[in-house]
Parts: sequence; C-alpha cells; structure tokens
Amino acid sequence: MSYPWLREPWLQVVNSAQQQRLAHAYYMQHAPQRGSEQFLLTLAQFILCRQPAKSACGQCKSCLLFKAGTHPDLWQIEAGEGTRIGIDQVRQLQQQATQTANQGGARVAIIRPADKLTEQAANAILKILEEPPEDLFWLLAVEQAAHLLPTLKSRLQWINLQLPALASDDEQDAQAASLLSALRGEALVPVMKNKDQAEAWLNITEQLLEDLLKSSQRIAAQYYHFSGLQEQYRQLNQQQHVNQRLLSQAVAECRHLRQKFHYSKGLNLPLLLSLNWQQWATYVFSSGLDAENTQCFL
Repeated sequence: MSYPWLREPWLQVVNSAQQQRLAHAYYMQHAPQRGSEQFLLTLAQFILCRQPAKSACGQCKSCLLFKAGTHPDLWQIEAGEGTRIGIDQVRQLQQQATQTANQGGARVAIIRPADKLTEQAANAILKILEEPPEDLFWLLAVEQAAHLLPTLKSRLQWINLQLPALASDDEQDAQAASLLSALRGEALVPVMKNKDQAEAWLNITEQLLEDLLKSSQRIAAQYYHFSGLQEQYRQLNQQQHVNQRLLSQAVAECRHLRQKFHYSKGLNLPLLLSLNWQQWATYVFSSGLDAENTQCFL
C-alpha cells in the first residue's frame, strides 16, 4: 500500500484471508483522495487472485484480466454526480450473482458510494446477503455510513481505514489554483519530493480538469471539487475556447497514469506527472494545437 495509514487495515484483511475467515461482505469509507479507492481495488484483485500471498500475485490469468479491466467475475455499480443507485442496477447484478464464476474462483461486487442506494435497492441487496451465494464477496464504499440502512449495515463487516483528515477546503482550493496558474503558464509547477506528494497532486490534477470540463458544460458549481475556483473557471471559458474533447482526454490520462502507478513497480510518478503537466499545458490550455499532434507520457 502506497498510503502508510492503509497498511495496518490491509494486514488485518490478509490475516483473515490466511485464516480462511474473510467475511462475505465488507464496507469502508469512500474517500478516494485519501487512498480508499486503491484499497478497494487492491482488495478486489486480492480476492479474485488464484495465487494470493500477502497481496495478489499479479501474474495469474485472473490478475491479468483484472488489470485489463475485463474480469468477468468483477461487477461494479457507481453512482453518478447527483444520482442514486436504483433497483434496476441491483436487479441486473442479482442476475449475474446467480451465475457460476467464469474463472472458477471468487466473484466480487463493488458498490460506491453505497449510501446512494435507494431504499428499494438496499433491501434487494439485503435479501442476497441473508443467503449469500458461495464465493461471492461484496465491497461497499460509503461517504456517510450513517445513511446506510441499519439492517443492511448489520450484514456487513466494517474495515476501519484510519484515514487522515483532509486539508481544509480553502487549502485545497489554494493548491488547485496554484496548479491552474502553472498549467496556464503563469506560475511554476509544484515541486514533488516523493511518490506520495506526486499521487496527491495527481488527484488534484484530475479533479481540477474535471471541474474545468464541468464548467465548460455549464454544470452547476455545487458539483465542482474546488467550488472556490468557479470564477476562475468562468473567466478561463470566456478568455479562450476550452476544448471539451481534450479535457476529457486529459482526465482519462490522469486515471491511466494512476492505474499504471498502482500496478507497476519502480514507476517514477513525479517525473511522469511533471511531463504530463507540460503536455496538458500545451494542448489543453494553448489554442491552435490538436491532441493528435501530441504524445502522452504514460
């Protein structure tokens, strides 16, 4: 685990697996900025791996399918901005849960954030958990655990990720504003001394690019990661045409870089992120350049 505060809960899960005492359903805090997404996906791969030790082997067919994003026994439901997870999505998952594992091992269902489940959808999952199918594991991430149905929560085992407090909203806005100025060529890029700092700046970068995309699409400011920057977003859209396709591509490249970092040993994330900042500054924030004439440094 690249986040030090995740190592202890991870060792507890591994210890349970080695004693063949893994619970069939877990829930944990949904806080991607602080590493919960890495923990969630690492646990899913670990459960699906056919040759796990203290982590997934990374080499078996199941691990290769997981890394490629094509594992047939991994199902994910994710709520969009301002939306709920409804009964139809859960019913589709119920149908999949009745099928035999394609790879002959475990099956994993991920729901995030699970507190966005409608009451009907939550009750449907509860019925499955009352008589859980063999080798089917549920991983639920919640933003507010108190919003989860108590009856559903009683069927889940809590994983305490011991997440540290985030920086204040003002501090986060200041960091994002400094990066925006750097990408526009008005300031120096942030200095990253280690991989933890680089991953934190990668998260800020992705959220900043998502905000700019939402602003260009005239999405309400309440859905921004950095709401304090909405006036800067508006001015940027007025001063120059923001290419939505290039912004979408940059967001996808952020996610690709994060995935590559999590699964590739020895990757120099500070260097790669710095190179990508240079690229994004050129083809996203400078007019007259097209993405086809650029090369991603992933």
